[in-house]
Amino acid sequence: MATLPLPLPATPYPPKPHEAPRPASLNATIASLSQHGSDHGSLREAFVLVSRAESQSSPAVGVAVGPEVYASLLQCCVSAGSLGAGRQVHAAAVKRGPYYWRHAYIGTKLAVFYARCGALADAERVFDTLPKKNAFAWAAVIGLWSRAGLHARALAGYVAMLEAGVPADNFVVPNVLKACAGNGMLAAGRALHGYAWKAGFRECVYVLSSLVDFYGKCGEVDDAREVFDAMPETTVVTWNSMLMGYINNGRIDDAVELFYQMRVEGVLPTRVSLLSFLSASADFEAADWGRQGHAVAVSSGLEMDVILGSSIINFYCKVGLVEAAEAVFEHMVERDTVTWNLMIAGYLQDGQIDKALITCQRMLQADLRFDCVTLASLIMACVKSCSVEMGRAAHGYAVRNNLESDIAVACGLIELYMSTERTEHARRVFDVMSCRDMVMCKAMISAYADRGMSSEALKLLYQMEVEGISPTASCWDSVISALMKNEQTDKALEIFYEMLLTKTRPNLRTWSLLISGLSRNGMHCEYGNTAPESDRETLSQESRRFQSENEQGERVVNSAAVGTKLSLKIAATEA
Repeated sequence: MATLPLPLPATPYPPKPHEAPRPASLNATIASLSQHGSDHGSLREAFVLVSRAESQSSPAVGVAVGPEVYASLLQCCVSAGSLGAGRQVHAAAVKRGPYYWRHAYIGTKLAVFYARCGALADAERVFDTLPKKNAFAWAAVIGLWSRAGLHARALAGYVAMLEAGVPADNFVVPNVLKACAGNGMLAAGRALHGYAWKAGFRECVYVLSSLVDFYGKCGEVDDAREVFDAMPETTVVTWNSMLMGYINNGRIDDAVELFYQMRVEGVLPTRVSLLSFLSASADFEAADWGRQGHAVAVSSGLEMDVILGSSIINFYCKVGLVEAAEAVFEHMVERDTVTWNLMIAGYLQDGQIDKALITCQRMLQADLRFDCVTLASLIMACVKSCSVEMGRAAHGYAVRNNLESDIAVACGLIELYMSTERTEHARRVFDVMSCRDMVMCKAMISAYADRGMSSEALKLLYQMEVEGISPTASCWDSVISALMKNEQTDKALEIFYEMLLTKTRPNLRTWSLLISGLSRNGMHCEYGNTAPESDRETLSQESRRFQSENEQGERVVNSAAVGTKLSLKIAATEA
């Protein structure tokens, strides 16, 4: 009789016959050990017991090590999350013959085991060989497909399950709801909601919590709240699902109210929901909300690890409370590159350039390397502090560590060199970029325009078109701005006309540049004397379109004629 292939621990004395478990109690003992969760010691003990039983020559004991014992042993592997141990049990069952590996109970347990361990291919292989698939096996594979993001396969499995005459239980329904949410299938989820009610799951907390999560993910937050309020009892999972629904759908006021209600009820938010709450507070610059989140994290005894600490630092920096962020940063035991980057960026946003540079030095002293985000922040600090030498050192670091091709780093270097009148250095940074995109071209054109280098800006604009990059309105605006600065009004009007021919729609800045530039240069002549009638009509149409798109706070401005006299209504608000 084949024994389990797990090596037995060395024992000073061989086991006595009376120490072998009684046949009737072996399965009960293994089943009891499976209730110990992720205790690997219990798993080891279970293997020892089964191995000892199989090593006995007594037929009575041999019969006791039947399929149900192997199934209980697999449950021990599930509880411990030990994929390797479960594979050994599977191999031992195969060695014992068809009665074992074809046994429906063992086959179902194997499917459940592989599904719980995330072994997709193994779970599907075992599931396909089952002669009869029960609700437990279907629930296991459907749940696995759903967790793996294979939502379409999970839904197809649900349909096949119903076609096989197996009703969905309260374990299958939540997994199918998750698949419906993943595919955005609101109607299918509503139908499943009706099925759950008819099947008698109206008071099942597991199903109801899944409905709250489903409706929240599909954007139907009011429906989620209706299910939530009707629940006879709630769990921490339910509360956090409702909280996440509010946060993910931008209902921050409702999220704050629910967050406060959770604290009154004594329900602690999970780490994930707390992180989301802090992120939402930062996005909406809601200082009071984020402070509450920080207080809950501290009062709940949550470990201030890298993820939670970085989230709190990000919140405080975004709302301008840099000193609070600094206090959290200094009390963190462990910091990663993201944490350092957030603190450096916070100092920069607050104008504390010296502290940003000092923090960069501390980061290197902590044996951490700069990444693209760190370098971009460091270069920006050099721009604001006019520290050319440190900027050049940052450039050298980027080259040595193959970071110079990053868009943010390259754009920062261009701004650094252009701000210190090192135009050739800036252009060299631009030219060495193997993959120039719209962002890079826009940064270079804008840098030329800010310094009135209209000729270079215009050349680069044409180069973009040759390389197949369509300039945006902001690129055209930069060129027009540079031309207007140099009082090249006619050329600016010509470029504006070319902009219209490319079907690029002028924005508020475009019209503002034209109006202010023409007025400043005293142009009051009729451009229509040289422009054809069709061109004048095009300009007039663009003017009317601009007028219709900017209806708020309008004012009428009469400027020099471009094609026809431009009489525009310009919104007082920013575009």
